[in-house]
Amino acid sequence: MEKTIWITAILLICPAVSVRAQLSPYDAARGMTRGINIGNTMEPPGGEGTWGNPPVQERAFDDYRNAGFTAVRIPIMWDGHTSTVWTYAIDSAWLSRVEQVVDWGLQRGLFIIINAHHEAWIKNSFTSANIARFDSIWSQIAARFQGKSDSLIFEIINEPYPMSESNVDVLNAQVLGIIRRTNPTRIVAFSGYMWSNSDQLIAAAIPDRSDYHLIGYYHSYDPYPFGLVGTGTYGSPSDINATTAKFDEVATWSAQKVIPVTLDEFGYIDSCEYNSKMCAYGTVVDQALRHGVPSFAWDDGGDFPIYNRTTGGFNEIKDVLIHTYPQSPNGMKISHGTNNTITLQWHNRNVEDDSIVVQRRVGSGSFVNYAKVAPTDSVFRDSATSAGGQYFYRLSVWMKDSTELQSYPITINLLATWVPPAKGPSRFNLFDNFPNPFNPSTTIRYELPKFSMVRLSVYDILGREVSVLVNERKNAGSYEVKFDAAGLSSGVYFYRIQAGEFTQTKRLLLLK
Repeated sequence: MEKTIWITAILLICPAVSVRAQLSPYDAARGMTRGINIGNTMEPPGGEGTWGNPPVQERAFDDYRNAGFTAVRIPIMWDGHTSTVWTYAIDSAWLSRVEQVVDWGLQRGLFIIINAHHEAWIKNSFTSANIARFDSIWSQIAARFQGKSDSLIFEIINEPYPMSESNVDVLNAQVLGIIRRTNPTRIVAFSGYMWSNSDQLIAAAIPDRSDYHLIGYYHSYDPYPFGLVGTGTYGSPSDINATTAKFDEVATWSAQKVIPVTLDEFGYIDSCEYNSKMCAYGTVVDQALRHGVPSFAWDDGGDFPIYNRTTGGFNEIKDVLIHTYPQSPNGMKISHGTNNTITLQWHNRNVEDDSIVVQRRVGSGSFVNYAKVAPTDSVFRDSATSAGGQYFYRLSVWMKDSTELQSYPITINLLATWVPPAKGPSRFNLFDNFPNPFNPSTTIRYELPKFSMVRLSVYDILGREVSVLVNERKNAGSYEVKFDAAGLSSGVYFYRIQAGEFTQTKRLLLLK
């Protein structure tokens, strides 16, 4: 009786007591799903905002959350804010600034990742003094943030090139031990050596096999040089299969090690061919969702732009990141024929919608709902176009639970198209090329029997225009033009000549 009365009294005195379950790495992975980086902002050597972006603003986290992102990675460099002599104290104002930015994200229910980014001093010189300084930095970070929500994740080091694999393994284990002194259950992310790609994660040693609060992370700008340099194209079956294979490898490693994985950086430089770039973003998000890998798009406000740090707006890459699902339409193809009629084709992967909405954008405008087609349709033709503009299309479908699915966008440029004249050459006396197969260039020859407007273009096997060699009026006569494919991948291409009402297409084979 006395024991019952005592327990009742405790409950009456503490009616609001509740126990919050510890967030597991797998719960965190399920919660992060769609992430974005605040790149080139808190990691420049010159300090926050010295690489062309303004300092992080609180409203950015409202914009991220409202857009549909669930996680934000904040790259941070500590070197310029930390003493180089014992006790290697971090500047208190910098710690407070980092905490302010972290709190803005946590207060909005977002997962937040902070790391040690661009720390070249230890990557280039793995000495005992530099190791002690790095240990001290993480000891101070861990102590300062130990009371924060489980939704704050520590990432040990970003892309530790040129450290050796063994030194990275040592550093991961050592820093994890330091973090565990004050944060015994905080989720910690580790990677492999070099550029932290998937193969290097798979090769990395587990920092502590008895630690059940770890996440492995990796980066991908594949395929190279397309992702980082912008040369070539993306979208062939082999391209997509290669992307899928990487996810398969990571997922297999994750299952074997019982450690969830995140893709902390991925992206495609802005100079990439538009349709290839959008297909690549859509493919990565699709495969990340299929494999249960949270993905964080790299956004640096420069070569990899997504969010405008000044105005607060997003470009259409955001919609690919947020509205791509495994059921989204994909396999987008676009072409144009006579009278500038544009043909859009796609693959349907969803049967729960009652219609497909075709959204169109002209030039620098905004996407608007343009037409509605049946849920089983896979072709749409748009004849309400004219020479003098660039047209963008994407598809929108709605699931029964009101989730919007979108295809990635695709575009075609009609700026250089022309209205065929009433009269033109009836044939080409010469239309050929040599050599074929070729590498890296071939010479295309043609002969015009009369003055004509000529357009000579090269297309890949998906019908995407990769080069415009001629687009001007020509007098009657014989001509040669060189096609240089140095930046393109091996494969089948087609070149098409249009003059007056005459069109002819021939096949090219690029062998590298």
